[in-house]
Amino acid sequence: MSEPLNVLFLCPDNACRSIMAEVLLNKVGQGRFKAYSAAPDPAGRVNVYAEETLKQVGYDISGKQPQTWDKFVVPTAPRLDAVITLSESLRDARLPIWFSNPVRVHWGFAAPEKVEGEDFERVGAFRRCYGNMEQQMLKLAGLQVNGVRGLDLEQMLMAIAP
Repeated sequence: MSEPLNVLFLCPDNACRSIMAEVLLNKVGQGRFKAYSAAPDPAGRVNVYAEETLKQVGYDISGKQPQTWDKFVVPTAPRLDAVITLSESLRDARLPIWFSNPVRVHWGFAAPEKVEGEDFERVGAFRRCYGNMEQQMLKLAGLQVNGVRGLDLEQMLMAIAP
């Protein structure tokens, strides 16, 4: 078996979308992928609606904390093959220089944490985000990425962008 494809998902605070993407890809990727998540300005904790949504579908993320992307810019950081931004605010943002020179792709997902209103409306927004994210991670997990890196990988990831 070859080395897994290492993917870093980024959101502004690493409290919702990037956490969901990490958890989902690590599950559906079946060892062919290793997902991480981070943010330029991490929140103090995972969003409670994101945590509850993941819990309801069988993921225990208790103890998981948002983390800074600074963890991935040191020489001892895990090798990154792809960095995927999930927020419009990071689409064209200046990102750190990663030692492993990963490809960069943007997959835009609506921010469920921005939904206001009644509790059921907010819960619904997180469930929709989870469903959309799950479909995207299944598409990613279905790609034949064994040994694919660089421009070829970037093109594959862009071809399945939501």
